[in-house]
Amino acid sequence: MKYKIFLIFIVALLLRLYGLNWDQNQHLHPDERFLTMVATDIKLPDSLMQYFNTSASPLNPGNYPNYQFFVYGTFPLFLAKILAHIFNQDNYSQVVFWGRGLSALFDSLVVILLYFLSRKKLLPSLLYAFTVLPLQLSHFFAVDTFLNFFILGTFTLLTYNLFIPAAIAFGLALACKISALYFLPIIFLFLIKKPQKIFYFILTFITFRIFQPYAFTGLFQINPLFISNLKTLNSYNNPDIWYPPAVQWISKIPLLFSFQNIVLWGVGLPLVSIFIFSLFKIKKIKLNFIVIISLIWILFLYLYQGSQFVHTMRYFLLIYPFICLLAGYLLINFSKKAIYIFVICHLSFGFLFLNIYSRPHSRVQASDWISLHIPSGSTISSEYWDDALPLGYSGYQNISLPFYDPDTPDKWEKINNSLSQIDYLIMSSNRLWGSIPRVPDKYPVTAKFYQDLFAQNLNFKKLIEINSYPGLSLSFLKNCYYLGPTNFPGIENHWFAIDSQCRYPGIYLRDDTAEEAFTVYDHPKVLIFQQKN
Repeated sequence: MKYKIFLIFIVALLLRLYGLNWDQNQHLHPDERFLTMVATDIKLPDSLMQYFNTSASPLNPGNYPNYQFFVYGTFPLFLAKILAHIFNQDNYSQVVFWGRGLSALFDSLVVILLYFLSRKKLLPSLLYAFTVLPLQLSHFFAVDTFLNFFILGTFTLLTYNLFIPAAIAFGLALACKISALYFLPIIFLFLIKKPQKIFYFILTFITFRIFQPYAFTGLFQINPLFISNLKTLNSYNNPDIWYPPAVQWISKIPLLFSFQNIVLWGVGLPLVSIFIFSLFKIKKIKLNFIVIISLIWILFLYLYQGSQFVHTMRYFLLIYPFICLLAGYLLINFSKKAIYIFVICHLSFGFLFLNIYSRPHSRVQASDWISLHIPSGSTISSEYWDDALPLGYSGYQNISLPFYDPDTPDKWEKINNSLSQIDYLIMSSNRLWGSIPRVPDKYPVTAKFYQDLFAQNLNFKKLIEINSYPGLSLSFLKNCYYLGPTNFPGIENHWFAIDSQCRYPGIYLRDDTAEEAFTVYDHPKVLIFQQKN
């Protein structure tokens, strides 16, 4: 049995390392790009005393003018920095791969934790290895997979009554992301039986103090900058504040939209179907303590995060191992044939998603297309708050269009003047046109602009649409066949489309209606329009 879990771990790691350079070293994930910049600029301290000196440590992002707003945990950052430094790859181009590799490793280690949490059952680990959202997030240099590992590690250790290592693991979770505090109610449920063990959690503070040292200015004194940054971050969870990336959430229904993304994309219908079919076997299901606590955690985090104004998919990663744990627990009530069917369908869904890393990033494809088809010297556009194309240096004049700015006569006077000068209108993702038209009360003029643009009622015609959907590339086909709804504003929704211009013929699942962050980082839709003359 031991070699089987090791094999699952190796498979999980290989899946997560596959396509590690998914953006062809273009740094197309904004949060990852920021962390990479920080990791490149910070320096290792000369001594342990300097390490703990918040105002003098060269490892403290807060000591650099460009990084006064830093809300990430420092443990993943320090780990990537140290390893990159040891191997002499401590630079902007290479440190990102250490971050991604560590993210993949820690997420793969979750399958080991699930094995022990399930009391040496293989199914939960196998299911998690192929679950889509963990596969995606493990390709990014961010803190989410680290946090997930240490939260699950805390839970697993508590089920074995190992309170000392559990307290340390929870401290490391906090040093990955302060939102680990949401797990405190679950820890208290374990402490109800053994309240005397609460003193072990002094180790949590010590661990956090060591690995997130710049949250403090003294031994116990909290750093005012740390508190200020958290308050600023929390202010973005307010629909009344002007923050462009939050526009997408204005039109979303809390809880319902989160559920939709978990079911359709993050977990996927094959895995969700296990829970649906289990309803017919409800009398055979016997709950135990681990299952009950897992259910409480899933419901608690879903209800809390899902009811917030900002309820992005990655905030729910912490319940994904527990969903796989419950799915594996429920599957034991099915026949072997049914188990094989469910597992094969789930694994297939994971492979379909992973296929996005088998071809160049859609923005890289679009950059190549622009270089080949748009004459040098042409005037092209980009949308403010989104990446401009083509990537890298180009011989084009670029005009940035501030569509996110509040609708005012002055804004549209400037935009209309810019539009009259533009030869090609380029949108490198659905970040703006996927969100602004859905809040016409906030953006009446801009919403109408996007609707007219897609309905071909403006002086621009669409030249090409470049996608990189989850699916199956089939070289013997001549076209791309897209299944699923799109969300183009101002035109009728179609669930099926044929694209004769695509570079990678095949059959694909269209995820246009998924949450913005699920698509815009590693497989955005690029649209290019030409001025009609």
